[in-house]
Parts: sequence; C-alpha cells; structure tokens
Amino acid sequence: MLRRAALGQPVRLALRALSTGVPCHARRAPIRGTLRHREVELRREIAELERQLQESDKREHIAQATKDLPPLDDETLEAMYRELVAPPPSDASTLPPPPPSTTSVLRALAQRWGVAALPATGSSEVAVPPGADERQALRDQLVQRLVEADGLDADLRPDEWAALAMQSARDGDAPHVKTVLALALQQGPACLPLFRQVMDVYANAGDADTVLELSAVLDTQGVAPDAGIQHVVTKAYTQTNQLWKAAQYLAHWEQTVPAPMSSYTLVMEHLLKHPVRELQPLAWSLFYHMRFAAHAVPDAALYAMMIRACAAGVPQPTALGARRPSAVVAEAERALDLFREMTVHHGIRPNKEVYDSLILTCARRKEHYGDAIQLLRQLMDLSSDPTSPMAPDTYTYNAVLQGSARHGDLATARWILADLVHAAIARGVAHGPNEETMANVLWTYAVYRPPVRRADVARASAAPDSQVDDGAAEMVETEARTFTQATPSTSPDVVAEVQALMARILADQGQADAGAHPLASVVPTPRMLNAYLSVLTHHLRPAQRLEALVHATEAPDGVFQQAAVAPNAHTWAMVLEACAQHRERAYADQVAARVWEQWRTLEAHADARIISKMWALMIRQHAKSFRVADGLALLQEFLHTYPPPTPTSRAALDGLPPPPSRLDWAPLPPPPTLLAALAAQPRTAVSADKYAPLAPFQPQLRFRDLELLHHRCVALREVAGLHLITRVDRAYRAAP
Repeated sequence: MLRRAALGQPVRLALRALSTGVPCHARRAPIRGTLRHREVELRREIAELERQLQESDKREHIAQATKDLPPLDDETLEAMYRELVAPPPSDASTLPPPPPSTTSVLRALAQRWGVAALPATGSSEVAVPPGADERQALRDQLVQRLVEADGLDADLRPDEWAALAMQSARDGDAPHVKTVLALALQQGPACLPLFRQVMDVYANAGDADTVLELSAVLDTQGVAPDAGIQHVVTKAYTQTNQLWKAAQYLAHWEQTVPAPMSSYTLVMEHLLKHPVRELQPLAWSLFYHMRFAAHAVPDAALYAMMIRACAAGVPQPTALGARRPSAVVAEAERALDLFREMTVHHGIRPNKEVYDSLILTCARRKEHYGDAIQLLRQLMDLSSDPTSPMAPDTYTYNAVLQGSARHGDLATARWILADLVHAAIARGVAHGPNEETMANVLWTYAVYRPPVRRADVARASAAPDSQVDDGAAEMVETEARTFTQATPSTSPDVVAEVQALMARILADQGQADAGAHPLASVVPTPRMLNAYLSVLTHHLRPAQRLEALVHATEAPDGVFQQAAVAPNAHTWAMVLEACAQHRERAYADQVAARVWEQWRTLEAHADARIISKMWALMIRQHAKSFRVADGLALLQEFLHTYPPPTPTSRAALDGLPPPPSRLDWAPLPPPPTLLAALAAQPRTAVSADKYAPLAPFQPQLRFRDLELLHHRCVALREVAGLHLITRVDRAYRAAP
C-alpha cells in the first residue's frame, strides 16, 4: 500500500505529460526513465525508514532492559572480559576420583558376602587374558550366590552389577555374561545401563554378533533400547565394516524415535575414512538425509567433520563421473557456506575444531588463502591467553602453512615458525614445531620467488665497474648462513638460510633443554628431507643441482646420513629427474644407474603414481642419452610388469544389483552403483583413525611420458618402436 501511494504522484505527472505536443517516440524513454529512477529513490527511502524504525525499537528495548542496572566503569568491564576469556581453574582437588577397577569392586563384594575364591579347575580351549582363571574362580562364587538370591533379593549396587558383567565380557566368559544379564533383566528398564556397558565392550572388540544377540534379548523382553544402546549397535556395525547395515539400522529407527546424532556421525566418519575412495561421497548423502529425516540442525562436531571432508576434497555423490579426478580439490566455497549456516542461521558457536577445519580447507585453495589468514586472525583475537582452548596451536599453524607453501608466502611462514619456536621456549617442546611444520616451511622456501633474480645478479657482476671476482662472488653466496630477520632477496640467500635451518634441526636432535634447543621436537622424516631437496632443486643453478642432491642423499655428511633417515621413492624420483636435466650425460647416467638400482628395492611398496613417474623418468633418461634400444626395452618391460587394467572391474561393479534398502537417502540419493558397492564390502575389522589416501590407481604411461622417446624413434626411423609407443598409449588411455 505504501508503495502504491508513493508511486501515485509520479504516475499522474507522467500521464499529464502525455497531453503535450511531444511525439510519442520522443516521450516514452524519458517517462520510463523518470518512473524507474523515482521508484528506485522511493525504495531507498522506504528501506531507510524501516531501518531507522528498527534501530529505534532496538534502542527502546535496550533502554527498557538496562534501566535498572548500575553503571559500569572501564575497570569493571575489563575485569568481566578477563573472567570470560580466562581458562577454567585446574584445581586437582575438584576433580572426581577415578572409578575403582572391576577387580577391586568384585573383591569388596566377595568380602561383604563372605565368599572365598576357589581354585579354577578344568581347561578352556578359548584364549583368555592373563589372570582370567583367578578372576573366573571368584566370579563362579559370586554368580552362584547371585543365582541363589534370584537377582531381585541380592543387595548389589549398580557398579557391582556392571563390574561383574563387564569383567566377564572382557575375559570372554560368555556363560557368566548371559547369567548376569538374565538376572538383571528382572529389574526391567533399569537394566539398560548394564546392557549398554556390556554391549560396548563387545562392540569395541568387534564382536557384532554378540551385540546383536544382546539387543535381540532386550527386544524379546519388551525393553525398548535407549539412545545409548542404539549408538552401541551402530558402533558394532561400523567396527566390522558393515556400513550398509549400519545405515539400515539408522533408517529403522527413523520411523519412530531417530537414533542419536552421534550414531549418524559415527557412520559418516567411517564413510569419510573408508579406504575405497569411491564410497566416501556417501557421507554427504547420509549427512543430507539425517538433516531431512532425523536431526535438522547438526552440532559443532559434525559441522567440523564435514568441513574437513571439504578439505579432503570428498566430492558430492551427484558429481561422480565415469573417471576419477586426477587430483583432490578442496571445496572451500562449500566449507564457507557450512560455516555461515552454522554461525549465522543456527547460532552455533564454533569451537577450535571448526576453525582448524575451515582454515585447512581455505588454505588448500589458492584463491581462498586470504580467508585462511583472516580466520587465523579471528582465532587469535578470540584467545589473548596462549593457554586458552581457542588459542592457535601447531595443528592450526600447519594448516595455514599449507597455504603458504602453495603461495610461496615466505613472510607468513617465517612468522609462524618464529612464533612456534617462541612457544617451545616458553612452554616446552610439545608446543613447538614438528616435522609437518618444517616440511611446509621448506616447501614455502622452495616455491618462494626472490625479488632479485639470478640473471640480475649475473648482469650486475658482469658490469665493467664491478670489482668482485668469481671467488668473492662464491664466498658471498655461502657467507653468514644464519636465520636473519630480513627476508632472503636472492636464491643463494634462500639456500644459505635453509641450510642454516637444517643444521639447527640436526643439532637440536636428542636435546632435552627446550630453551636452548627449541627445534628438538622436530623429528626428521623422508618427507621433511625431500622438502629440503626441493629447495635445492628450485634455487640452485642447473649445473649444481644434481651434485647437491647426490651429496645430500649419498654422502656421509649429507642430511640423510646425519639424520639417520633412509631415502624413499620420492627422494629417488627427485634425483632421477635432476639426472634427466643434467648436461653432463656421462655423470648423469652413472647416477641414474645407481638410483634405479635403489628404486627397484622399493618398488614393491610404492604407490602407482610414483611407479609411473620413476619408469617414465628412466625411459626419458635413456632417450636423452640416445639409448633408444634401452628405452624401448624398458617400455616393453613396463608393459609386461604393469599391464593395462581391463574394464571388467568397472563392469562388474555396475552390474551389481541394487540391494534392498529401508533408507531412501532423500533428498540427495547416490547412484545405485555406490549403494551396491557399499553393500558388497567384506566384513572385516576396520580402524577409522585417519583419512584414507586416494584409492590406488594402476601404474600407467601416456604419450606425454614417452614423447622424447617418440622423437628419437622418428629421427632414427624406428618403426617398431613407434608402433610400441602408440600401442602403449592407446592401451592405457582406454583403461578405466
């Protein structure tokens, strides 16, 4: 109504203008433009009036709510703020004492009942833990006394019921477990905590059959399982890789009272960490379905886990194609949307786990690296005290360093390293940098582009008025290898600083004084030393690279020998790549032969990507040295060792019938092939302790890997070799 009244006057003016003598074709545009302009102005005025009205109402509401409060001075406000951000008191006297062990509880019960343990007789074919025979002898007397009292008349406390049943379960004493639980069933729903504790013991041991048997006993007695029982049954399924049955179990309870959110979270966690990467997108389908059918608003822990899934590049089920992506791409946009939904729409306060997951996701995308830095600043603003639970720790800084390594942001990397070193000096090596920190810092040095290029230094040295000879220039490059405050401006400065940093890491090994040796917490690993080699590869002159890598990997005073770390497959790949780029072919061939011999001892345990890379580099090495016959022979050997996979596996997967399901997976059902693959998973004991890497690809070679060998065959008119290269490329290109 307000809009119509406001627009009435301009419309009347426009209609009045129609009676003038201006032609129609000259009138329409100005009238339309005037109306639109006036409408935009009126909308702005209305929006401004509404905003002012809302602010006025808010001020009146605040004034009404605070009119009876006493005034607060700056000191009071500061004290309140310090109290809010202060960590909780760590008074050991307020902590509850640890619960007594089951053995001590049962001994106290036996003493109260006047029961003496008899020596165990007979033998058992089932392997039992040490001391189980003595415990069983005591339980025999207690259970017999309990049976005589018929359960209801026994004066057992809840902790004594639990101790008797849980110790029997841990010792694998099934008869005692069944007897105790049968007597406990006479108490009705009060027996649920006891059943839950016993079932949890079996679930943690991976004995899903016993858990389901006990759950069926409850159903037979008409005792409805509570949320704890539902979670334990779900855990039993996930511990044995029966994720399909776990999803069906959750769907069963959606018809009445849904299972707790922790059960959905447990299944999604195992899906995200499943070794078969094609099954991981099912976690997104279950996440959307849970919000649709059971729990509309996730908690902070579930939000953090799904944001980590964005960092791991787990795709949506609808985005899956016939071929797997060649690289993992973090979905920073989706992670930011989840964060806004969590904080803005649902008002959930993010914890540090959420911040760490979001920082990691943004840091893995170049275009969102600035968001990662901004989130780090927000986290630092939330925690003025380094001991605060929200204070950034080594994990947080390592997440940011992944973005620094991608950007070559050396200033941020050096600042983070300095801050962690300061934390190690102030609070101990546990708060200092670790191996992952140093690997990311070294990768940042490798990607970093100094402002002064090597060509500029060479031109300045070659100037007529230059008084610096070659020996002095070489001395300048290696002088004062210390970690200074100034950012290195040339590649020699970068190499010198990294060498000084590596020397400090090796010198601090095995030292206990964190104040004098802040890098003692850094344990050298092949990944960290490979990052050091990458710095040499990127910043040394081409003529110096191979010698430097050989010295670092083979010499007694090299970093690998000093750190007592054996080179891995990635190490030899870097050396072999430097051989292919080295100009002195005789020396490069000698090094390549030694590297290839070392590589063949590691090949059986290497992944498909590094296998393909090593064979491609060695074939290129032969081609560059004009050993075409050796290159073709190596290609033929690769074809026989790693034949192209046939499409039967993909066809077999597509041919699996979709299993019957109670779960409709709405609102985003996954492809039937994924559901069939999930239902076909074998029942095995699994451990969801870390994200699984990409499911291994088959080793393969493409034309880009054999291009130099192809050029050599063309130059020599090696027709058979050309046919072999074409056949290999087509075979691996057609592989699924």
